[in-house]
Amino acid sequence: MDADRPVRRAGARWRILVHEIGGERRTHDVTSDPRSPARHAETLERLAAMRPDLPPPPDLTGHVVLEGTEFDELVVGRWIHLEQMDTGKWWMNVGGVTVNVTADRDGRPKIIDVYGPGDYDAAVEGCRYSLTWSGDEEAE
Repeated sequence: MDADRPVRRAGARWRILVHEIGGERRTHDVTSDPRSPARHAETLERLAAMRPDLPPPPDLTGHVVLEGTEFDELVVGRWIHLEQMDTGKWWMNVGGVTVNVTADRDGRPKIIDVYGPGDYDAAVEGCRYSLTWSGDEEAE
């Protein structure tokens, strides 16, 4: 396989962005994309060119590139859990609502199944649930 071409798997390109609380509000961009820091610098240059009369703001973004990795799991607090179950198969639970996704190797979703509280996980005490489904047309 050509080393310059990304691996074609649903989790091969990923990014997590976190912000520090208080202080200067530094941002930490963690990604598998080795081009991310260069793209960030290009964006800052374009923004500075739009307002050459202003001094450029400080770049408070740190980059961590984990090249050659595949996204596997994310847990945020006790209310969201996202996990890769198999190649192209993802499971997510958000406060008792379970979502299963099957994606193609380029990361485009092909099948999504949603299960409400009580189907796979219990409802969270004190949480109100609602569902709005405005259309039932198949996306093209």
